[in-house]
Amino acid sequence: MFDRVVRLGALLTVLFILGPLVVIIGASFTTTPFVAFPPQGFTLDWYRQLMGKPDFLRSFLDSVLLGVATTAGAALVGIPAAIGLQHSGVRGRAALRSFVLAPLTLPTIVTGVALLQFYYAIDLDAPLAGLLAGHMLVTIPFYVRTVGAALISLDPSLQEAAESLGAGVLRTHLRVTLPAIAPSIFAATTFVFITSFDQVTISVFLSSPDLMPLPIRIYNYIEFAVDPMVAAISTVLILLSFAIVAVMQRLLGLDRAFIGGGN
Repeated sequence: MFDRVVRLGALLTVLFILGPLVVIIGASFTTTPFVAFPPQGFTLDWYRQLMGKPDFLRSFLDSVLLGVATTAGAALVGIPAAIGLQHSGVRGRAALRSFVLAPLTLPTIVTGVALLQFYYAIDLDAPLAGLLAGHMLVTIPFYVRTVGAALISLDPSLQEAAESLGAGVLRTHLRVTLPAIAPSIFAATTFVFITSFDQVTISVFLSSPDLMPLPIRIYNYIEFAVDPMVAAISTVLILLSFAIVAVMQRLLGLDRAFIGGGN
């Protein structure tokens, strides 16, 4: 009886998660000039209209560029920070960890307004640099938490063995620690890229007409029209997310990527 209840609960949870996705994907094929589900008829016209929107394509490329740059920058800061917080014997390490993770506890709208005021005070006229700094600020904690959890579960004897064989600290981390926690690093990288790509609250304050990420382009578009082309855009993003997850499963396996350091 208990097993049936658990299975029913799992099934309802899956339906609750997938239900909105099914509605959005189905509505992207409707022939009506408004979002409708079940779709009325079948057409690909909304996808053709999307392909004819160069501003959306440009915003998509801007989001990809920003996501890649954010991922690289957050990795360069977050991974060494996680290793340092785990292995250093500095006093007040818990307080320092809380400080690094603080952006996760702040509402992103507060962070966005604060960054906007700060950039205005220093007269920063570089939208890409401003967006990159803002996205890194809210994504570095993903590396610190995910990599930190993997380091906790990592067998310390691996590093001790490397050091006993004459490897220095840097070589030990590069040849032993990082390969051992590679699945967790890959998982954090995926989280960071998707978070940056979908970031609205920070981007809405820091974007400009010349540099407008895709979520902000969609937000501005639906202020004036809510037609099935929005569903078509959403469908493309849904399929992109599924593709990323499929690549993760193919390369590492979801169980290794999300649980521990791959030991």
